[in-house]
Amino acid sequence: MASVQDKLKAELMVEIYASIDRIYDSIEQHFAMDEIRRDNVIKHLNILKGELYFVVKTTPLS
Repeated sequence: MASVQDKLKAELMVEIYASIDRIYDSIEQHFAMDEIRRDNVIKHLNILKGELYFVVKTTPLS
């Protein structure tokens, strides 16, 4: 059975990932980017997702 902390962390991950996706959508809508810039934005947002995933998985909630 998952602990309360695990459930909260899972919910946080869903919110974090959805927020990052909204950031990308907003950037895509408001800025005319070439393919290289778009790929760079996606790359860095994916790095951010990875870092946040690591923090959520390895750090207890306060």
